[in-house]
Amino acid sequence: MRQAFGRFAAGRIAAVMAGGLVLWAIWRLFAGLSVSSFWQDEIFSMRLAEQPTFTAMLARAVQDTHPPTFYSLLWGWVRMAGFDEPSARLLSVAFSLGLIAAVLVLPRPGTRLLPRLLVAALVASSPFWGEHAAEVRSYAMVSFVLAVAALASSRVAAATSAAGPASVWGGMFVAAATLASATHLFALYASCWMCVALVLARPEAWRLALAGLAGTALAGMAYAAQILLFHDFGVSAKIFAPSVRFLAASVQNGLRTGGTPAMLVLAATCLLGGAIVLIGKRKTPRQEKAPLLHDLALLCGPVIVTLAGLIVTLVVPSMNYRGPQVGLVLGWCGLIGLLDSLSRRWPTLTTIAGLAALLVTALELATWQRPTPLPSKQDFRSLARHLASFPGCRNAAIPVLRNVEEVPDFSPAKEIGLRQHMQDRFGYYERATWHDYRPFVIMHGAYVHAWAPRDLLAARIAGTDPCPVLAVVADIRSYRPEAIEKTMRVAISANGGDPSRLTVRWFPHHGGGRPGRIVRQLAVFSLSSP
Repeated sequence: MRQAFGRFAAGRIAAVMAGGLVLWAIWRLFAGLSVSSFWQDEIFSMRLAEQPTFTAMLARAVQDTHPPTFYSLLWGWVRMAGFDEPSARLLSVAFSLGLIAAVLVLPRPGTRLLPRLLVAALVASSPFWGEHAAEVRSYAMVSFVLAVAALASSRVAAATSAAGPASVWGGMFVAAATLASATHLFALYASCWMCVALVLARPEAWRLALAGLAGTALAGMAYAAQILLFHDFGVSAKIFAPSVRFLAASVQNGLRTGGTPAMLVLAATCLLGGAIVLIGKRKTPRQEKAPLLHDLALLCGPVIVTLAGLIVTLVVPSMNYRGPQVGLVLGWCGLIGLLDSLSRRWPTLTTIAGLAALLVTALELATWQRPTPLPSKQDFRSLARHLASFPGCRNAAIPVLRNVEEVPDFSPAKEIGLRQHMQDRFGYYERATWHDYRPFVIMHGAYVHAWAPRDLLAARIAGTDPCPVLAVVADIRSYRPEAIEKTMRVAISANGGDPSRLTVRWFPHHGGGRPGRIVRQLAVFSLSSP
């Protein structure tokens, strides 16, 4: 009696803590909508949304590495809600809240409340949520749609027959898997794995799995046509360079964003516990152990999606740390059912483990999180204001540092495309002023005299050009800020100037929103008066 009462009290405390973590995350989500300016990837999305017609938007969107599904929704959304940061980000916020709602509402009938709340807290406290929940990109949308598909297939796996409600959830599974596949490349891998998981758990549901694969294949063929017809593979090959070091870092960074360390330990423990239970049920009829088998397959989803991405990227470079993130939602959905199964078999142990994970997570978050998040992205808004403070730079050319590791293509067509890209990014927040952004190429982080805009640098150093700005930089991650400053001093000296005149204005942000992780990537290099 006393043990049951203690377990009941611990369960209530865990439920309250989990609910509190979810509400805290939602509060911070809304409080941070306007804290950070749009960063470069969001600016790309917003430039598409600003296109005057839907056709014009599609013509540009098909050149991206992602399908245009999210951009199409965004184009319509901003015309209803507005183009400012909070209004545009509300679309992703809606999908992020939908993900939490799906975790709480859509699991199989009979699933206890505590497993739902534990997974909702895991999602809301994860670095993935902190990065993408309010970002004007497709990750919040694809996570929500994949969650609907995974939880619908989970209901089908547990259904006693394919008729009635199971057919409704089966249709939802096929529709959601198809839509997710039409939203992100890695969702194709996730949808395929969900179909495999469904057949593993319920072989008699092969027709439904085949329908899901057909929808996924249609989305995949449309995406392949888009990439083959419109994408520049030379660009993606450089962005997603498939070196061993790059891929290892991508896998590690991507999968670690699935939750706080304590929550990930809980998930790994559940995977082990679920495997033990499944082995114990090896003589049980398949239909009775189908839900458990399906949950285990979903929990392995992030690893399967990552492996598929690694195989594909050896042929077509396409993977960075955001690829593995797409599969995380499968693991979250599988964890709900596993936690529920384990809580019935080992109720005390499961409750204590969940409560411990919540306590450790709450203590960790309390060490650095505040009610209002810190700016966690590059501050292009402040950079534009700073450039506007130089009267002599109105309508002037502004060099942009661009680091290369090999001799670049200096063809006129490439130059025009690069300048347009820079104008789109750096000029987004320019309204009262306008600048002409041009590439200033450096190699291995070092100044190359033959590639520098020497006439412009010499004129500004000599004072014949009234604009004192020598260059801006947005993202040269391989080199420390001090090394880039040294490169600019070399550039001044090589063009007849005094390196001590260099003035640097960095616009730092906080990596992951953490106070101690100050990141300097965005800067303006100018000259002080002689």
